Amino acid sequence: MDKVKVKLWTNQYLIIVLLSLVMFASFYMITAGFPIFVSTFSDNPALAGIMTTTLMTASLITRFFASVIIQKVNMKLLLIISLLYFLGTIGLTFVSQSIGFLIVIRALQGIGFSMLTILVFTISSNIVPKSRLGEGIVFFAMSTSVGTTIGPLIAIAYLANYSFESMMMLTLGLMSFSLLCSFFTKNTAKVENESTQATDNEPFYKYMFDKRVLLPCILVSLNYMTIAGTVNFMGAFGKEINVGGSISQFFIAQGIAMVLVRSFSGKIFDKFGHRILIIPAAVSGAVGLILLGFSTSMWMVLVSGVLFGIAFAIIHPIGQAWALTLVPPEKKSTANSMLLIFIDFGLAFGSIGLGFLAKFVGYGMTFSLSAVLMIIILLLYLIGSRKTVPFEANKKQP
Repeated sequence: MDKVKVKLWTNQYLIIVLLSLVMFASFYMITAGFPIFVSTFSDNPALAGIMTTTLMTASLITRFFASVIIQKVNMKLLLIISLLYFLGTIGLTFVSQSIGFLIVIRALQGIGFSMLTILVFTISSNIVPKSRLGEGIVFFAMSTSVGTTIGPLIAIAYLANYSFESMMMLTLGLMSFSLLCSFFTKNTAKVENESTQATDNEPFYKYMFDKRVLLPCILVSLNYMTIAGTVNFMGAFGKEINVGGSISQFFIAQGIAMVLVRSFSGKIFDKFGHRILIIPAAVSGAVGLILLGFSTSMWMVLVSGVLFGIAFAIIHPIGQAWALTLVPPEKKSTANSMLLIFIDFGLAFGSIGLGFLAKFVGYGMTFSLSAVLMIIILLLYLIGSRKTVPFEANKKQP
């Protein structure tokens, strides 16, 4: 029987894509803006890294409980509450701008961001048709990654001319738009009733961890360690090579490459699998980071942005789609939760680790050295990917 091509771009899918794009752009405006703001009264790059690490640590801790809460509460209601909570944390930045208070705010934002990300990932996973898994996951991930890309771009360019306080007002408005979108979403219950019963009978630790998706999660985590460096320290690197706010064009080049690659990578995954995508992505990311570190002009920065954008476009969404093929339907939320936990770990470790490294070797050399992480991704993938078996294929074996 021929497969019927199920519609992907439904109203609900469009709403969650738009909501996620604006939400991630707002969040990464704040993430990129904080280090620039801190640099106005401190020369220590590790301090900015500590702030991001505080956020990601709070997010990581929350993640273990968030997935359980989501299973028991109306997801639409929880999405609205979480967005209101995050808006409140933005409002707190106007109360005080002392280092200690800002670190507390970042921790509170980590809690809210944890809830929001797992909610939009879960809702989108429930909406995407199984027959178009790769395509649906990649296009949804494009919304989050475009937000991740344009957020720092806007923050760097904006803070070169305007105040940190006015930027926070802008993020307040953008997050309010996401809140408005949330009222038009529908609650997505668990898709498989039989799967729900199977999951409910398992102990908590089995619901939160599945070794079958460990390799994709590790690869995505290593990728986000490199992303942490570009998000946190690109503004300071612009000053280091005397191009100032123009360095934000790195994110334009990265974003263009990312959108172009993701327009077809999901379909390639659905037809040919992940190997044809992840290997060249890791190589491209390594070359891009090395070139970025040795950049002395804007054309080198732009080329490195394109190369790094190719890696960014592929490793996360294809890793997520690959992970979802390795587990049964009842473990889909487990795979998503693990992926987000590893992303948090990658951002947290990358922010503070690369921050301390930058203190000793400078921002350019830090970017070049972080290319080692891309090489590790390539080696781990080549060694471990052949041992992974899709769940459906494994189920058919006697």
